[in-house]
Amino acid sequence: MKVVALVNGSVTSEVAALYALRYARAQAFTPCLAHVLNPADRRAEVEKSMGVIEEAATEGGIKIERFFLEGHPARAIAAFLAATKTDTLFCGTRMRGHFFEDSLSEKLTRLSLPTDLAVVRVVHVGDVAAADHILLPIRTDRLSVEKFVFLASLARAYEAAAEIYSITVVDKRRLADLESTRTRDLFAKINTRLAHYVKLSRHLALPLRIRHAIALNEVDQLLHHLARHDFQLMVIGGQRLSRFPRLLGEQPIERLFRHTPVNTIALYPRDQR
Repeated sequence: MKVVALVNGSVTSEVAALYALRYARAQAFTPCLAHVLNPADRRAEVEKSMGVIEEAATEGGIKIERFFLEGHPARAIAAFLAATKTDTLFCGTRMRGHFFEDSLSEKLTRLSLPTDLAVVRVVHVGDVAAADHILLPIRTDRLSVEKFVFLASLARAYEAAAEIYSITVVDKRRLADLESTRTRDLFAKINTRLAHYVKLSRHLALPLRIRHAIALNEVDQLLHHLARHDFQLMVIGGQRLSRFPRLLGEQPIERLFRHTPVNTIALYPRDQR
């Protein structure tokens, strides 16, 4: 099984590939670097970037495969993945007026790929080298096996502690009605529904804690939590953007990617696209 990282010569793609290396090592998969030849990227710069990634892999005793593809980028990548046994595709995303709009990462989220897709937003380049605490925010108790396995794999790769941050979104009226006893009961029910993940984390020797919050706005609450605690990486569930972003304005995942103070990976499981 392979883990593929798309490389275009940018620092962002290098960091995304380094996360892919960590993930591949934790899963005992073969890491691969891929690039779709195009006029916008100089091949010499792409190969130099691949060399930097391969040097990091060599230090960890990992052998990397290289692939240069031709054709329409999204279609060429989809065809390549269909012809190989790939677990996850890693792709960096760059800062734009709208983060994903007209980008390769945005196009990939719309395709029915035979792999999981991990879109990486890089804030601090140096944090890819070490991570002590990794955050996984969820809505109430909505945690898929795919997201938990991805979190656990990265935490194991970094020997890091993990936190599941459960955010329950309510309106102003319900927030005013919630008193301490009802809040404790709500959190207890969520903990019960997540108990099997806690049990699994113990089996994996993964330090895991669950924290809770009640909020009017999920993104605001999450950014507040990130500002108050020391995380080096955050994993979130991927959300496809509307095809009419300018009409609807900035959407939650786009706003989170814009303002996150930590490196963030949005995971799009293959069976949810």
